[in-house]
Amino acid sequence: MQKTPTVCPSGCLSNKRTLDWTDPYVGGLIIVGLIVAAVFVWWESRAVDPIIRLQLFRSRTVSIAITSMFLAAFGFFAGIIFLPRYFLVVEGISATASGYSLLPLLAALIVSATLSGQIVARTHHYKLLILFSMALLAIGSFLMTNLTADTDRLQLWLWMVIAGLGIGPSFAVFTLIVQNSVVPRLIGVATSSLTFFQQIGGTVGLTIAGTLFADRFVAELPKQMAAAGADPLVVQAFASSGSAAGNAIGQLTGTGDLGAQILAGTPEPFRPLVQANIDAIVTGIHDAFALATASVFWVGVVAAAIAAVFCLFLQEQPMGAGAEAAAEAESEAEASARAREVVGAPGG
Repeated sequence: MQKTPTVCPSGCLSNKRTLDWTDPYVGGLIIVGLIVAAVFVWWESRAVDPIIRLQLFRSRTVSIAITSMFLAAFGFFAGIIFLPRYFLVVEGISATASGYSLLPLLAALIVSATLSGQIVARTHHYKLLILFSMALLAIGSFLMTNLTADTDRLQLWLWMVIAGLGIGPSFAVFTLIVQNSVVPRLIGVATSSLTFFQQIGGTVGLTIAGTLFADRFVAELPKQMAAAGADPLVVQAFASSGSAAGNAIGQLTGTGDLGAQILAGTPEPFRPLVQANIDAIVTGIHDAFALATASVFWVGVVAAAIAAVFCLFLQEQPMGAGAEAAAEAESEAEASARAREVVGAPGG
């Protein structure tokens, strides 16, 4: 049951690429997901050994940290998935090289995560650090919304480094914040809950980004082909047929000569027309793919901005003090419960 609230919205957003919101496989799955999510929360609130301890969310600090981690992952995973496809398709490099092209982002992530942990351990302050990191993530994501087929590789790597420096501290600092805000016996539960919502955020964010990518690609493909000088008949064929654009997306997932793949899949009567326009078609596909990839980073911009707003309300506590305060609050609650039991007992 714990996966159903995520699977249903993810499935409906995937179906939205070809269906309307009113379709049962889109709107219907949204309703099912909301119902199952409500049932899940109700069940967890009454379970003896729940998967997610809802009492954790009574802490304002824990709630903000988990929500912000959800949003950070929501925006980050879109870049991880779509950037290698951009390198593979638009720049025409191999799958291995496209993976290596993520190294600037990943290196910045690792360095910033390590340094942020050391900074918090030495200074015992984290609010300004996490606010700055969310701002960097939003800036890096915004810069990558300017991605085109002609973007210089070094410039793109700089944008990736900025985004990596922004996302890195979230993996280290939010964990420290959560662990510092609960009693020692709940540290494992709190940490696993943070990871759980991080994974959900990445899944939902990636699904939304995929839907945005497909919609933008279908919309841009005829425009970019026309701008590249393709024959109006070819442009009209792509503009009037959603399946043609869908097939183009499928062809772009592989490696090799895109022009040769298109010609190989073209019926013989239309091959001379397509062959005469193949350069414009390939250029249009690359330009549309780059613009569609750029559009997914708006997910990261919005998610990071919302996360930064949430972080403004963090109540900073010295390392260790939060756990002590939580333990005292828990002890007081247990003492009050015992007192109520004594007063309510017969002869009390």
